[in-house]
Amino acid sequence: MQILVDTGATNTFVNYNTLRALNPNLSLNKSSSSFVLADGIAPFQVLGTVDLQILFDDHLTFITAYVAQNLCTDVIIGMDYITFYNLKFNVRSQRISIDLQGRRHQVPTNPNVETTFIPVFLHEDTYLPPRSSSFANVSIPIPSLSSIFIPHYQFLLSNTATIRHKFLQFYDHRSHITFYNTSFRTHFVPRGTQIGYLCHHSPLKSDPVHNSPSHVSCGAINLFGAVPDSHVHDIAILPNNSLSSVLSCAPVNSLSSSLKSSLHQLVSHINVPEQRHALLNLLGDFHSLFDTSKHNIANTSIHHVINTVPHAPPASRPYTQPDTVEVLYNMVQEFLAANLVAESHSPYAAPAFLVKKHDGTYRFVVDYKKLNTITIKDSSPLPNMEATIMKLGDGYKYFSKLDLKSGFYQIPIREEDKEKTAFITPFGLFQFNVLPMGLKNSPPTFQKVMSNTLQFCRHFALVYLDDIVVFSKTYEDHMFHLAQVFSAIQERNLVLNPPKCELLVSQIDYLGHTVSATTITPLKERIHVILDMKEPRLLSHANKFLGALSWYRKFIPHFATIAAPIHAVTNLTRKNRHKFHWRFAQSQAFQQLKQLLVSAPLFLHYPVPNVPLILTTDASNIGIGGVLQQEVNGELHNLYYHSQMLTRTEQKYSTIEKEALAIYKCFARMRPFLLGQQIIVMTDHCPLCHIMTKTINNARVDRITTLIQEYNIEQVVHINGRHNCLPDYLSRYPREQTDDLFDVEYGLPSHTAPSPSASTHIVATMTLRPRLNGKVVSHPPPSTIDRNTSSSYHSPHQHTQHLSHTSHVNSPFSTNTFDIVQLQTEQQRDPYIQQQITQLCSNSNPTSFFLKENLLYKSICLSRRAKTKKEVLCLPQSMILSLLQACHDDPMSGGHFSLDRTYLKLKPHYWWPNMTDSIKQYIRSCALCQQYNVSRQKKPGRLRCVPPPEGPFQTIGIDYCGPLPRTPRENRYVLVITDYFSRHVVAIPLPNCSATTTAEALFNDYFCKFGIPCLIVSDQGSHFRNQLMTNMSSLIGYNHIYSTAYHPQSNGIVERFNSTFIPQISKLQDCEHNNWDEYLQAVVFAYNSGVHKTTQYSPYELLYGRPPRLPFHPPPTHFSFPFPCDYLDHLHKTLKIYHKSARSYIVQQQGRNKSRYDTNRSDPYYNVGDRVLTRVHGMNNKLGPLFSPSPKIVVHTLHPTYVVRDEQTHSDFRVHVNDLRPLCPF
Repeated sequence: MQILVDTGATNTFVNYNTLRALNPNLSLNKSSSSFVLADGIAPFQVLGTVDLQILFDDHLTFITAYVAQNLCTDVIIGMDYITFYNLKFNVRSQRISIDLQGRRHQVPTNPNVETTFIPVFLHEDTYLPPRSSSFANVSIPIPSLSSIFIPHYQFLLSNTATIRHKFLQFYDHRSHITFYNTSFRTHFVPRGTQIGYLCHHSPLKSDPVHNSPSHVSCGAINLFGAVPDSHVHDIAILPNNSLSSVLSCAPVNSLSSSLKSSLHQLVSHINVPEQRHALLNLLGDFHSLFDTSKHNIANTSIHHVINTVPHAPPASRPYTQPDTVEVLYNMVQEFLAANLVAESHSPYAAPAFLVKKHDGTYRFVVDYKKLNTITIKDSSPLPNMEATIMKLGDGYKYFSKLDLKSGFYQIPIREEDKEKTAFITPFGLFQFNVLPMGLKNSPPTFQKVMSNTLQFCRHFALVYLDDIVVFSKTYEDHMFHLAQVFSAIQERNLVLNPPKCELLVSQIDYLGHTVSATTITPLKERIHVILDMKEPRLLSHANKFLGALSWYRKFIPHFATIAAPIHAVTNLTRKNRHKFHWRFAQSQAFQQLKQLLVSAPLFLHYPVPNVPLILTTDASNIGIGGVLQQEVNGELHNLYYHSQMLTRTEQKYSTIEKEALAIYKCFARMRPFLLGQQIIVMTDHCPLCHIMTKTINNARVDRITTLIQEYNIEQVVHINGRHNCLPDYLSRYPREQTDDLFDVEYGLPSHTAPSPSASTHIVATMTLRPRLNGKVVSHPPPSTIDRNTSSSYHSPHQHTQHLSHTSHVNSPFSTNTFDIVQLQTEQQRDPYIQQQITQLCSNSNPTSFFLKENLLYKSICLSRRAKTKKEVLCLPQSMILSLLQACHDDPMSGGHFSLDRTYLKLKPHYWWPNMTDSIKQYIRSCALCQQYNVSRQKKPGRLRCVPPPEGPFQTIGIDYCGPLPRTPRENRYVLVITDYFSRHVVAIPLPNCSATTTAEALFNDYFCKFGIPCLIVSDQGSHFRNQLMTNMSSLIGYNHIYSTAYHPQSNGIVERFNSTFIPQISKLQDCEHNNWDEYLQAVVFAYNSGVHKTTQYSPYELLYGRPPRLPFHPPPTHFSFPFPCDYLDHLHKTLKIYHKSARSYIVQQQGRNKSRYDTNRSDPYYNVGDRVLTRVHGMNNKLGPLFSPSPKIVVHTLHPTYVVRDEQTHSDFRVHVNDLRPLCPF
């Protein structure tokens, strides 16, 4: 039976004669459907329909087929069957397949035909010239054949060498093909390379051959016999992934050693060998892009144009630098040889000079100040930075960042404008053929060239000046995109800077942001100056910090409220300055204000286009500081903070030199934000206001002015020093800077090689260092430990030596090494090990110790269930500390993990007496672990029950609740006053929580209604702890005590009511949420009239001796007393019973609370002189320390409250025991 699969047939048809032959008695279903033939005109008659069953790979399929006469075949499979079963036809394997029951089933189209794949080999070495087609001879292992040609998949994927043949004819083993090389370099394909297959279909034989491409050579030889030596020699049957290496291996191997090293360095970070090899081959294809040994001039139609206003050509005399004339001469000769400059007869003349960099080399600089003054500004916009960054945040997983080598020096200048770039030297006048550094419109021109170069790559590549980013979602796409970008750059004859390129990475730093597949975050270096700002410890420092923020107070919401704790300790007269104390409240306010400086709306991630950037700088005797800002719609936004210390040499500069240096350092650090933008520089040093238009008679200042000529500085504005607060503060408290901003490459080789000592210094400083908020004592290196005191102990049960544990070393990676010689030496010095060796030699009884190669070992079981023992080294006491440092402190081998992890790492290798105790003690003494580890237990400190008062209004607690939404009566806060005995509550709505408002509310609304209490308990807020409240307590006559900071349980009765009445008010307020004070007193009365769970009475009853009458109560019962005094006696008796019973209930409830609270809770005691760490409150940084970096010393004990003193500032703090963590010695 013949079956035709016809995608042009709408339905399935079966021949009537075929159907009658299969089943003569079959009856047809009637059908009114009509069809036409393929011409769309001729009708096609059907006799009816039948439910057809087709057996496909031993599985039944069902379809309703139309019965017709005179069909060309037995059955026609139409689109109804094809669609329903998702039928597919594989031309290469000659098989059809369908989806059935969740699986794919396939059958051959002709079971009597076998498909064979015959390899096609290159017959001779072939070179493929760039950008052209080439003929090549190929051969197969059989004499002749005409069949379909399938190229090797590497040619199908290749972007450079392709084969477009679909059919090949072979005679006498030979044929020829055409290669197309679309790249800019010559490819080499060696003889014998398998370039593809012939797909041959032949009748099935008894000895089937392998028809998989991976076995094609074996199958072809078995079928057709041996390959004649005269036709194919040195056949190279390649793995599927190796053709690309054949196309590129010759050029990579033939490169210079320096270039080859640069290419290997670019791919060294890739862990997948196949990807690393493929990228290296791609770099080999475009190796000329990374060859920085010569200067290139871009092949572009866009040239730099210098449009000027009508003027007389400015000319200057050459600068005199006798000590650098020879170096300058050699540089100019190099430029001449590279065709970067040419001799000139121009009327223009700008002085050229050299700037010495810190590595001893020189930078070539031309002072184009006069030329820039008459140059017409190019208003061509740069790409929108925000749009550029956001385009990268679309889930791209692969990134590559490319940087152009001496980008400006590769851009040509328009012929008629070259004379305007002329520069004068002591030995002649020269002019640039390329774009020099320092011209006014350099950034727009460079952007135009790069945008034009990558115009066809804009969907997967972004360019911002000389920074190019390629982004893709898959590895295959990224390799293809890189090849296209490389090809476009190579076509323009541009050169990249290999050390600054990053290829095939998952995260990049670009335009001040870190970009990955999931996040885009601002670089920390933009805000690290603020985040690393240390807390003031002196009154003068605190006042300067507040002064630094004075300019921003109108932009910071609730500035006065947040800064109130700091103001409270800084508003001191000269006589009271000794009372300055920096406590927890001030520390919390300091952290909050810092956070506001680096968060919205004050901190803006992206600059707004077409709005000038404002750079404000300042310098002090120790450092420089600067802030980059924009004023948008009247609001000031900060873009970048910078601060760094001055070197000893720079500290000797004059004032004007320091101020100019501050401007230059900020420009260099903020370069991506400033290039091509309108800039206003603000300084409090008036002589710098004209540096861009006039010459200052100062060599350093003029040199700095020349270095910033490339920026579009509109004006330099003088501001009053008192308005330059934050830059001034940053300059006086700078952050150490280790990088060299002057060290910028401009395409010239080094003229002075750095000394070995300098190189060693650079390598030594490239270490990872943990950043902490405070100073901590570091570990003494192992070499500094006194062996006389640390290498001996008298018994295995004696405790390990007491050494001060360290929080970190200069580098977190351990440098400890343990070799056999050191172990032998230390074991010989160790008394305990020598004692064991002596007993081992004199005693024949078996022990767990034994000697092996002059080292003492011990046999131990690694686990309780272990049946075999392991031999481990006995570690001498002198090496315990070094080992613990390596196994606990080192990020790679230790990571500061817990006792169990550290012990299980050491147990299979080492043993010493009391090993577990030593490790436990060491970890307890680790300052970093104590600062950062989260305790999984209840906070220490058991409940201390305060005896209840004898009656009402003797002890009261006060606290503020708020701020709440402002009401029409201007109320935002609630002053809550709770009686400790009766639990009676008074709530007073107030507009603010100042000290004056608090004192007036207490006096008018409480003291004058309920009398003067004996004791008032409150927290340490500035509205309670102030001079006014102190004077009022002395005047009226009551005691006022304060709860421990960050321990609200000390005044828990008031805190508990606050959590109760807020939900009640929320349920009653209107939809505007601003009339809560209308329901406040009603909610308080409802609370006071309800039975309290602790006292078993309502607060109202305990005060008045009777329950309150409520609206739903029945009419009151009348009592008659003969005399008024009878009612008083009855009231006294009633209140006495109520108070006695209530006090008993309070004591009972306190006992139950204490029992529940103290369960499984530790209660540590500390002694005077103990070193502890205090909990850090108010930190929102998840990576910040939980406890203070600097240790404290206990100076006074009143358990559970302790007074501790900071070791650095000597400030005293009162802390509850649950905010302390011991710092044990080791």
